[in-house]
Amino acid sequence: MRRQAFTLMELMLVMFLMTVAVSLAMPAIDSLWNPNQVVASIDTVRSSWVNGRSRAMEEGRPYRFSVEMNAGKYRLEPDDANDNSQEDGTLIEGDLPQPCVFVESPDTLRGGSAPQPLGDFKAIAIFLPDGTARDDATLYFGRPGLPAAMLKLRALTGTISQDASGKEKTP
Repeated sequence: MRRQAFTLMELMLVMFLMTVAVSLAMPAIDSLWNPNQVVASIDTVRSSWVNGRSRAMEEGRPYRFSVEMNAGKYRLEPDDANDNSQEDGTLIEGDLPQPCVFVESPDTLRGGSAPQPLGDFKAIAIFLPDGTARDDATLYFGRPGLPAAMLKLRALTGTISQDASGKEKTP
């Protein structure tokens, strides 16, 4: 005798097994995606720094790169910016890929949860018209739960170096 359909118990058992399989696979899939967001954040900040340096040299005025700590927002604007910088197109604002954020120290992200945004922009680097920066700068950012990435700007030469592990290198 041939069966016409499946019983409700059989359908529920298959659905339960599929749910368990998907819930076990999600962390593995998520871990494959996470590093790409951090790498994209590194590329975003690095290109903004290069853009700030080149704008400062082209326009003959200093440019400031600022970030909102504990958030993923950044701003590139003339250092002598006034309220009309948005109108003349010199203010550039952007965001890191979600859920990456800027942090004060590399240990802030290890907790796994995103810290609360502070709301104010903090100047990280000021690029001068001669191609240098006013001071050396170190910037930490990344995704909560993963090690922080670090970018360092050398003021004298304007070179950018990176360390994806967030640990300071000793010479």
